[in-house]
Amino acid sequence: MGTGQIVLAVLILGLLAAMLVWRRQTIAFAGKSNQFLQDVVEEVKKITWPGKDELRRATMVILAFVLVVALIIGTMDLVLQALLVRLPGSLG
Repeated sequence: MGTGQIVLAVLILGLLAAMLVWRRQTIAFAGKSNQFLQDVVEEVKKITWPGKDELRRATMVILAFVLVVALIIGTMDLVLQALLVRLPGSLG
């Protein structure tokens, strides 16, 4: 058996070993992915969606909160603008 044949045999054996490892990793990954998807489906089944009245109430609370925050920020803007922009301009 020549050196070239030995090198070729080693390369073929290495390739086969790499393919075997790759196949096992692929099968393990597929099993984990399948289990993950099953877990996701089970968790989605546990979700409780709000009713129409509860959703409307929550929406109104959020809109009222946003309005209050907007009024507070607008008031702060006007006060700070008066203190930091108009007042020094009128003094100088």
